[in-house]
Amino acid sequence: MAKTPEEGFETLLGRLTPSTTESNAAASHRASIDASLRANHGMTGFFRSGSYGFGTSVSGYSDVDYFAVFPASRLHTSSTDSLSAIASTLRTRFPLSGVHVDAPAVVIPFGTARSERHEIIPVYEIGATTTGRKIYGMPNRIGGWMRSSPDASGAWINAADAKLNSKVKPLIRFAKAWKYYNKVPIRSFYLELRTVQFALTQQTILYRYDMRGLLDSMNSSLPAIAEPETGDTVYVCYDHELAAAQTAIRMALGWANNARSEEDAHRTAQAFSSWDRVFAGQFPGYY
Repeated sequence: MAKTPEEGFETLLGRLTPSTTESNAAASHRASIDASLRANHGMTGFFRSGSYGFGTSVSGYSDVDYFAVFPASRLHTSSTDSLSAIASTLRTRFPLSGVHVDAPAVVIPFGTARSERHEIIPVYEIGATTTGRKIYGMPNRIGGWMRSSPDASGAWINAADAKLNSKVKPLIRFAKAWKYYNKVPIRSFYLELRTVQFALTQQTILYRYDMRGLLDSMNSSLPAIAEPETGDTVYVCYDHELAAAQTAIRMALGWANNARSEEDAHRTAQAFSSWDRVFAGQFPGYY
């Protein structure tokens, strides 16, 4: 419960941030995965990437993503074949876990919570950015390989968050919560980059204004984004999902605009109700 919309966002943030228990559960299988891939495939490095690595994960929804680093000689020319080989090994190690391939990762759905779903992305080092951050080759979903630098992306997110008083990562969490609650087919990584891009146009961040502002910016257009430092292209979604994504943005923006109007008219309860529509019934209640 909260008294103002901004207080409502603060309360929601507490719900979205994974607890220590959830974070520990997410890490509990790391050693077994690490040992299996080192022994069977010559893996040389294993580290968290994605939202857990960036500090933008959403409680109950975000997968645990790992980059598994291999010598290029231990991977196949076809990323599909590499994923299949790694999945076979992990299927043997975790026979009851439903291991399967969902490019660009091998998925291990431990437990029943989404936060226990591990995604193992096989990569190999291919160079470094001009600032010395490592660039990796990773599966591109269609059998080939593409470039990625989690270090560069993480540094860009951290710098923006520091510049704007630690308000950018929470704004990313709100954007991703909207996506998850409403099942919006926008890629999480795209949403992270797009949120940072928007936030850097602002002098300060107020969640109730800037969540609406982010939706407004996406309602205007959904262009591909260049990944920080590498310049590689990140697309919003598959072509067949674009219309659904645009419809979801348009509907959410309408309710966010309503929330702003209701707050300006001092109808706080109605403003809360509109934000609740944005977040599919998950926004804190008003009292």
